Amino acid sequence: MNKLFFYIKEAFKSIFRSKNTSFATVFSMTITLFILGIVLFIVLNINNFVITTRQDFSGMQIFLKNDVDEDGIEEFRSFLEHNRNFSDIQFVSKEETMKKFIQNMENDSNLFDDINNPCENSFIVHINDTQIFSKLVEELKTNSQVSSISYYADTLNILIKISKIISIVSIAIIFILFMLSLLIIENMIKVTIFSRMREINIMKTIGATNWFIRWPFIIEGAILGFIGSLVSFSLLNFIYVELYMNLSDSNIFLQYMIDKDIMSHLIFSLFLCAGIGIGILGSITSLRKYLKV
Repeated sequence: MNKLFFYIKEAFKSIFRSKNTSFATVFSMTITLFILGIVLFIVLNINNFVITTRQDFSGMQIFLKNDVDEDGIEEFRSFLEHNRNFSDIQFVSKEETMKKFIQNMENDSNLFDDINNPCENSFIVHINDTQIFSKLVEELKTNSQVSSISYYADTLNILIKISKIISIVSIAIIFILFMLSLLIIENMIKVTIFSRMREINIMKTIGATNWFIRWPFIIEGAILGFIGSLVSFSLLNFIYVELYMNLSDSNIFLQYMIDKDIMSHLIFSLFLCAGIGIGILGSITSLRKYLKV
């Protein structure tokens, strides 16, 4: 325990001894994590928009042939209910369809008084896995009871492609920013090592172990990473909450945004782990490169 307090004390001494370097490191970490946070805000909310929209377009209406009787309808309903790919199954009779169509015609509804109902019975279903949407459509088309299928194929395919592109781009950006943060910590520790090289050589001469020399640098990196992540989180949280509250009167935008409390908890947890993790990892890698202990 005494050793731990000693390491922490040495880490803080090093931070205050090199105030300019420490400030520059925290500032650089804050800016980098701030940019990362902005990217995450955009990516997560776009991804949420795509997921929400995909759910809106993941339904299809399956029309049955007019010669399918009541037993055939129940048989087809049973087929849908026992297929785990379908959910929210709703039967729409041809009478209901005709009634809605006539209502939409308003003033011209009397034109259909003497016409036989040309509509077909149908089922509206939700597809649980949109990745196999096309496959399910092809399978349903081979069913002898099915007349036609209405769905948003092109829109759904575009949304799936957008989702994949966003995932790839976001991973690339996050990796680049992570490596940039790592480089910042490495350079800071490198400067600190060079400024204390004489002191380190004396410690090695009198028999100090490798880890006795390493620990203060590792703790120093963790502290600076923590401060940088805390400052960037505070700025980002303020911006997102303000934006969320300003858009709270607009249901159009708000329904596609991630809730402010969920986003705050997510970013805080992510930044806390990232800041401390980058600080520790950057310290360890720089020690291996520039300090042969």
